Amino acid sequence: MKTIFKKAGGLLVALAFALTLVVPGLAFADSQSYQSNPWTGAYGGASYGTPYQYQYQYQYPTGSPYQYQFQTDTVYRQYLLNVIAQLQALLDSYRIDRDRDDDGDSEIEITTRSATNIEDDGARLRGEIDFNSSDRAYAWFEYGEDEDDLDEDTPHIRIDEDDDDEDFSVRVTDLDEDERFFFRAVGEDEDGRIDRGSIKNFRTDDNGGGDDEPDVRTEEAENITDDSAELHGEVDMNDFRNGTVFFVYGQDEDQVDDVEDDYDSYSDVDEDGDDLQKVRVDSDLDGSEDYALDIDGLDSNTDYFFAICVEYEDEDDDETLTCGSTEEFETDN
Repeated sequence: MKTIFKKAGGLLVALAFALTLVVPGLAFADSQSYQSNPWTGAYGGASYGTPYQYQYQYQYPTGSPYQYQFQTDTVYRQYLLNVIAQLQALLDSYRIDRDRDDDGDSEIEITTRSATNIEDDGARLRGEIDFNSSDRAYAWFEYGEDEDDLDEDTPHIRIDEDDDDEDFSVRVTDLDEDERFFFRAVGEDEDGRIDRGSIKNFRTDDNGGGDDEPDVRTEEAENITDDSAELHGEVDMNDFRNGTVFFVYGQDEDQVDDVEDDYDSYSDVDEDGDDLQKVRVDSDLDGSEDYALDIDGLDSNTDYFFAICVEYEDEDDDETLTCGSTEEFETDN
């Protein structure tokens, strides 16, 4: 599709250039000569005034070469205008399709996974594909430094359902060090319909010495009912190992916010009824992982706050906690 887009754009420019060659020719044939070269003594030595000169220049005799040329150029010009309009409509349609997140009817479902093997100038981007009723698909990644403008694409990978491998990954290189990058997985089913996963991000190493602390990100809650919800978050351990990952949630926003500052380990966190609860989801994380936690027994029509946290040993071998941002949801009535 990108190749078609480029070729159509090039043809559009060529046609527009051809049109500019036709238009000046028409202007010269129709009007240029009478403005600078008056007709004097054209018939029996008689001189004619400006009105007659104007009429002579524009009313070509029927069947003359001048009239034929004028009609031919006019038809050609209109043809080029019609072709340009059609190509412009095609390009506009492609741009709209490229900018949307999901066309709504793709057979496949794409999930973006956290990046791994992050270095100062590269990282491995990961995704997952659910074929549903599709037999094959193409998958790739869109990425860039601006979340709203993922202007880089990785090579497209063909994946067959018979491979029994729904995970795919691509390593990207030549990235700027100590820079945050955004990316998402993309897939195209066998009918050419597109599905895109959610946008995730990572930061390249800075080569400045020292170890990178874990990146912890709390994501929006899903599947919210009157007494339950599904919490989401991701943790990338970067240069550390053996992380203990857990969620905290409750009706008291301040207590959820203060977990990172008030405690150094998962076991230290004091639960406080409806105001604060904790649930461990991983006791030995190396690398990065996405997490989802189903919680129930919630009060209906109530605001809840939550965050994902990780416990690990820092550079001084001291226990420490890092938590993502505090997110909020409201249960149904």
